[in-house]
Amino acid sequence: MNPVNILVVEDEFIVAMDIQNRLRKFGYTVMGLADSGEEAIKKAANDSLDLVLMDIHLKGNMDGVEAAQIIHNVFKIPVIYLTANADESTLNRAKVTEPFGYILKPFKEKELKFTIEITLSKHRTEKKLKQNEQWLTTVLKSIGDAVITSDESGTVTFMNPIAEVLTGWNYSDAFGKEATEVFNIAHEKTRIIIESPVRQVLQSGVTVGLPEQTILIAKNGTEIPIDDSIAAIKDDNGNITGAVLVFQDITERKQILEALARRQQEFKALVENAPDIISRFNPQLRYVYVNPAIEKVTGISAETFIGKTNAELNLPEEFCRICDRKLQQVFQTKQETEFECSLAIASQTRHYHTRLVPELASDGSVNFVLSIARNITALKVAEAQLIHDAFHDALTGLPNRALFMERLERALMLTKRRADYTFAVLFLDLDRFKVINDSLGHMIGDQLLTALARRLENCLRSGDTVARLGGDEFTILLDDLNNINDVTGVVERIHEALTSAFQLSGYEVLTTVSIGIALSKGSYNHPEELLRDADIAMYRAKALGKARHEIFDSTMYAQVTKLLELEMDLRRAVERQEFQVYYQPIVLLETCKIIGFEALVRWQHPQHGLVPPDNFIPLAEETGLIIPIGYWVLREACRQMRAWQIKFPTDPPLTISVNLSTKQFSQPGLIEQINQIIQETGLEGGSLKLEITESVLMENIQSAAFMLLQLQQMNIQLHLDDFGIGYSSLSYLHRFPSNALKIDRSFITKIGANGENLEIVQAIITLAQSLNIDVIAEGVETIEQLAQLRAMKCKYAQGYFFSKPLNSKSIETLIASGIQPSITE
Repeated sequence: MNPVNILVVEDEFIVAMDIQNRLRKFGYTVMGLADSGEEAIKKAANDSLDLVLMDIHLKGNMDGVEAAQIIHNVFKIPVIYLTANADESTLNRAKVTEPFGYILKPFKEKELKFTIEITLSKHRTEKKLKQNEQWLTTVLKSIGDAVITSDESGTVTFMNPIAEVLTGWNYSDAFGKEATEVFNIAHEKTRIIIESPVRQVLQSGVTVGLPEQTILIAKNGTEIPIDDSIAAIKDDNGNITGAVLVFQDITERKQILEALARRQQEFKALVENAPDIISRFNPQLRYVYVNPAIEKVTGISAETFIGKTNAELNLPEEFCRICDRKLQQVFQTKQETEFECSLAIASQTRHYHTRLVPELASDGSVNFVLSIARNITALKVAEAQLIHDAFHDALTGLPNRALFMERLERALMLTKRRADYTFAVLFLDLDRFKVINDSLGHMIGDQLLTALARRLENCLRSGDTVARLGGDEFTILLDDLNNINDVTGVVERIHEALTSAFQLSGYEVLTTVSIGIALSKGSYNHPEELLRDADIAMYRAKALGKARHEIFDSTMYAQVTKLLELEMDLRRAVERQEFQVYYQPIVLLETCKIIGFEALVRWQHPQHGLVPPDNFIPLAEETGLIIPIGYWVLREACRQMRAWQIKFPTDPPLTISVNLSTKQFSQPGLIEQINQIIQETGLEGGSLKLEITESVLMENIQSAAFMLLQLQQMNIQLHLDDFGIGYSSLSYLHRFPSNALKIDRSFITKIGANGENLEIVQAIITLAQSLNIDVIAEGVETIEQLAQLRAMKCKYAQGYFFSKPLNSKSIETLIASGIQPSITE
């Protein structure tokens, strides 16, 4: 089978690529993509195409309908419209181009493949029929008449070239011979010689036709079937002066007739066995023909239909009304028409697309109307499913964002017409859904979302709408409220419904939701504004502890706007490199000698000055900007440390500690980036210490061990930051070996004169000593804290007692002078 070559004409590149991939999946050859009508026509002219899939809205000055018209008329290539536009005017314009199909986007693969196969089959059939018609026309035009004349005695007086060819006689040889000798005929079946009708015509003067199945026996014995007649030649007085024989070689005609007879049988078999209902009606709207397909649908025999109307056959009243009206229209207008109707028989409803074609008489009136009705029930079901899928979530079956926003817009419009009408929008987000999804798997996560959808439905009032926007986000439209109690009642039912666990494939799962509420009372003009405010309120509820609800107020919007402005400033700061690295010394407690520094990022905002990390680091984490910021800090810190090592050589060399965020640690190219930075800056791996919190390791359990091994191979040290406030699991300390623990400042702050947290700090130091790793105390601010740490044999520390974080210039002064002994006593 030859490959099927298809041209895809689509102005959206992603959609075109998707269609191309689907077509190749079906085994078709995509000859190219075009996004304009002009390009489509050019490709149609240059390529050997079998089919064009045509979008209507295209780039350029020519839309898909105009391009399809040219491609159909000039190149005779079938076109299927594949578009999301189905308005009436577009359909009417597209219909003029006689497309082979019209598929609405979005579509299913089966629908696309089915339509393409039907189109290709139909086009091949039409092409073959056209070829046969051309062949028949050529044969008929090639038939010529042979002519022989005789005088009154019956001798040959004339032969035309065709007669010479058929009889095998040259005119010069035949002249003067008996016509019966030249024109020797016999019966085709019996081979009995037929008496020449020339004598009969010369005697009677009556025109005589050749008997059926007459053959001409040529001079060389060839037998040729012929047809036509012999007539008398008379003078002006009516006297017979001769005869003229006009005959034709009907060999080709007989072959054509036989072929036509076979073709008629083929067409008859096609019609009789066609799944479409094919029928003919006379002007009285009575059936004159129906094919057997109608019996399977109605249970009425085909013979019963003949001579009756739809009403007389007791077909459904609505069907009769539509069908008869359309038939009368065709008889009156003489114009073909199409329509869709339903036929409900025996509790089963079928949908049909019917085409009515007028059959014109010689006087221009309509003799009959041919009806071809195709069962499109499956297509209608598919269209209904497509519409449902377009407005519903595939996982939960709930309305999706598109349907929810449509209903929300209707509710908002209703508030403009009814002063007493109010509604509310609830934005719901599952608490800790990511933990459930990651720990139990996506299948359990999907089951949880589906089960939650059912519980939410049970919490609503009649007329309310719950939808899934995506992920673990749900929205609810509470319609036609009496007062705020209607809202709180639904919200309380939702919280109550989630107090019991979900039973999911053997797992018992408990979850809660954070709910934001936006009330319609306000200056809302667009549904997106309500959804936005409900979303803002939901985040406030989540920030205040989850498993609760908050009603939106204007202060929330102001806070979100301020946060958004900060995010935009932060993005510009990354582009403009508005960051600075500050350094805080890490000292050996015994001597207060500086052994290294921790790199701390600061943001030099052009309007607000130096922004502390607590004001922008959480936002950088949330937006992912921490990744480029973190790499910049790492590179700058390594570069600066290498410069200090050269300027202030010590033994061992000074070291630099740099924090790694959760998102940085989860980056697949982290090791390569670190290695590249070390190579670029010339810093030895042993001079770099990476500080990672316990939570970072816990969120990357699968890859953490392997990454730490790679870091160890590069001689880079790992310090566990904020130790004591996270998981603090001994098993994880063994699984993820580190070089040092950094005791969180919250413990150090309270070990002064009151002696709080001494046991905890001592336990951490003892633990580190038993594991043969170092301990660094953070946040040392007083001499009392220093004394306690020295007493507990803590080796290293950092904090404001020694030095606050400083810029690189100030640090150089500090390195040169050292930390003064007087402040350590």
